[in-house]
Amino acid sequence: MKNKKIICSLFLATSLLGACTANGGGYNNLNNKTTGTAGGAALGALLGQAIGQDSKGTLIGAGIGALAGLGWGAYKDQQTRELQTRLQNTSVKVTDEGNYINLNLPGGVTFPTNGHIIGTSFYAPLNDISSVLNQYPETRIIISGHTDNTGAYSYNMDLSVKRARSVADYAVRKGVNPNRITINGFGPDRPIANNSSASGRSQNRRVEIQIFPAY
Repeated sequence: MKNKKIICSLFLATSLLGACTANGGGYNNLNNKTTGTAGGAALGALLGQAIGQDSKGTLIGAGIGALAGLGWGAYKDQQTRELQTRLQNTSVKVTDEGNYINLNLPGGVTFPTNGHIIGTSFYAPLNDISSVLNQYPETRIIISGHTDNTGAYSYNMDLSVKRARSVADYAVRKGVNPNRITINGFGPDRPIANNSSASGRSQNRRVEIQIFPAY
């Protein structure tokens, strides 16, 4: 009977986490980024209740779930090294930003001008990225498209979303769980270089993949 209760609790916790992160469009909304912590605490609470059979066990379990991210530093470092090794001979820039890993995919290499279909020459780097994402499943992923400021604002916003979705769709085809993924398009709103020069505009045309802890 005790084992049955634990199994039921695990099933319910998993269902709760799925309900928190799933989105009808296949990917998460950016505003859902805080649900992982609550889901982790809920899972811990249910485990604590199943094991401890009392309120004290529930509180301990909730704490374990909420603090699961304390191991993120080492987990992140391993992922960063793996990504840097696999992508060292590509145009993808891998940066450890402290709380997350950032991958900068230059748009001039990834997509044709004004297009959102991934170029075949970029399949290999995306295969490596997807492989690492699958190797380290305890993460959530934000994929954001960016453009320069030339052309109509609405066009650039739409293009940035389409490019982010193309990268997300590719990763999903390679086995990455879509419930881990958030997509967003910022158009020209978040430049990393000055748009007054051709070089700056080229840097701003990009897709970024940001890798965060799951909870």
